[in-house]
Amino acid sequence: MFVRISNFGDNSGVQLPTQLRNPKTNRSSVVLALIRWLSPHPNAVLRDAERRPVCPPPFDINHALWKYSVLPCQRESLQRSNVNRHLSMFQGCTDAEKRQHADSLSRARHDLIQVETIDKFMNCTTISNDPDTIMESLTIPFSV
Repeated sequence: MFVRISNFGDNSGVQLPTQLRNPKTNRSSVVLALIRWLSPHPNAVLRDAERRPVCPPPFDINHALWKYSVLPCQRESLQRSNVNRHLSMFQGCTDAEKRQHADSLSRARHDLIQVETIDKFMNCTTISNDPDTIMESLTIPFSV
């Protein structure tokens, strides 16, 4: 997900750090990518030449297997008392479902990074019976 943070400048009293300005003359807003970190899946015991966790057979020939990384403790911002205050902002499901979803993400490892630092993308999918498991499709060099 991409996030634009704006209203930096003289009127707000908050300055956009120089290293986040793109272009360097921009003093008012920054676009960042919200990412969720992955860790090698425990079932993937082998690594390929790029140290990716190789999927167990039969998908080992062209797939890596990941799981979402988790923090050792719950994020303070996603504690139940904070979530309960903001449930009305979310539409389409019951309060119990909203709380359950927030609880499932309370230890998720996320970061905001500069878009310019992204140099590779993953082609991946979740596994239908385990939404915390990610299978990455790798490119196989074919010869003719």
